Amino acid sequence: MEEWRFIDFGLVDIRDMMAMDEAVLKGDEGNTFFFWTPKKSIILGFFQKADVELNLAMCKDYTITRRISGGGIAFSDDRCRQINYGVVGTIDNDLFPLDIIESYKQICGVLIDTLIHYGLNAAFRPINDVVVDNKKISGNAQTRWEGKLLQNGTLLLDFDIEEMLRISNIPREKFMDKKIASVKEGLTWLDRELGEQRDMEEVRDIMKRKFEERFHVRLKPGNLSRKEKEFTDSLKPKYYSPEWVYR
Repeated sequence: MEEWRFIDFGLVDIRDMMAMDEAVLKGDEGNTFFFWTPKKSIILGFFQKADVELNLAMCKDYTITRRISGGGIAFSDDRCRQINYGVVGTIDNDLFPLDIIESYKQICGVLIDTLIHYGLNAAFRPINDVVVDNKKISGNAQTRWEGKLLQNGTLLLDFDIEEMLRISNIPREKFMDKKIASVKEGLTWLDRELGEQRDMEEVRDIMKRKFEERFHVRLKPGNLSRKEKEFTDSLKPKYYSPEWVYR
């Protein structure tokens, strides 16, 4: 059985993590699956504008950066009840299809398999969401580079909708109970669906097992290579730079 590298980056500054993301994508260490836990933070999609998406005056205690993949904001609150994952792999017809939606569907299948394990009615919603009973529980983003892809995503175990709306650039007249109610109708999380809090390590272990089953591989614990670490260090100034974040 083919072995893939698995890395658990632990609790990490998102600016460092985005640099490591890019270093793994552009490195030569092969297919990799990884987890990481963000501190209180906001990650903008590559094409987003900070002052359009965010009420920046409300974001002073958040670390903000931008990633190299598209999609919307990845918001992490103080609860630390989100599982953040990444996959880097070579694009081919079987594991990571050339068709973008099909590749999303394949990788998001790991999340769906995990949620089905818990008895939930999970499904893929194009382009890049996983839903439970048509409520979003996972957002995902992807970018490609020289025949490889990087996909990041989040599985919500708990979520502070009120705080997300507070820091979002929503007109004050819309920031009312109705707005919160409408967002709650379209968004969910694992604790809410199960009616109890599950251990995050347990959920991550199931995700790892479902990843191995779906891709017919064995995940072998590893670390960044020396070359990847050096590349990460060279990339960090970009992700810490206001020019990159607020461009």
